[in-house]
Amino acid sequence: MTKTVWVLGVLMALAGCSSSGSPHSETKFDKIQAAEARIALGLGYLNSDRYQQAQQNLQQARQYAPNYYRTSLSMAYYQQRVGENDKADRLYQQALAQASEKGDVYNNYGVFLCEQQRFAAANDAFLQAVVQPYYHRVSDSYENAAFCQLKAGHVERAKALFSKAVDHDPLNVRAGLQLAKLEIDTGQVAEAVARIKRLHQRVGVQPAGLLLLVKAYQQQGYTERAAHDAQRLAQRFPESKEYQLYLANEY
Repeated sequence: MTKTVWVLGVLMALAGCSSSGSPHSETKFDKIQAAEARIALGLGYLNSDRYQQAQQNLQQARQYAPNYYRTSLSMAYYQQRVGENDKADRLYQQALAQASEKGDVYNNYGVFLCEQQRFAAANDAFLQAVVQPYYHRVSDSYENAAFCQLKAGHVERAKALFSKAVDHDPLNVRAGLQLAKLEIDTGQVAEAVARIKRLHQRVGVQPAGLLLLVKAYQQQGYTERAAHDAQRLAQRFPESKEYQLYLANEY
């Protein structure tokens, strides 16, 4: 089973330039801006696996703005990364209490819950994310919910959620191709072929799409079409993992 790559809500923001004056100046020191700068540094360190520096900066952010939801959300993600799941859970819930209208908080909490195999709670969190009025990553949250349903073994539910992800963003390549894969696996081969072709028209030919077409045509008995798309895969994407999977007959 391949590792799920979750779509997290935006944690990092561009930190504003600090003023040249003293950081303790009553008139110039912006605690939220200072916290954002530390969050950006902390998450940058975290993404580079420099955990000590990440923790120091994220703790400093919480000292600057302890009631700011993004400081809680960022520290929750840190605790999640280092395996402190109880602490992460408390911090996610704190972020929700601080900003119950923020879809990113629900989305990221849903990712955490799904990783803990708390599937029903995760699904609730993702569906809370998509109904928040100013949340614009609706397709991403439906995609996350779909992957979580797959992890729980609910293929038909996953298909319905991937379909919603595509409805909200027809250019969502990963959701579209994953839906096509599930359609092939469940016998809806013609629908999958049509979906992949539409996606290729919109975003360009994808190596994963070509490999799925090869599989679909083979299932339909269209050996010439399968060979044609296999040749396209070899010619256009010879270094891709999809071509290596094709050569190994692992698709």
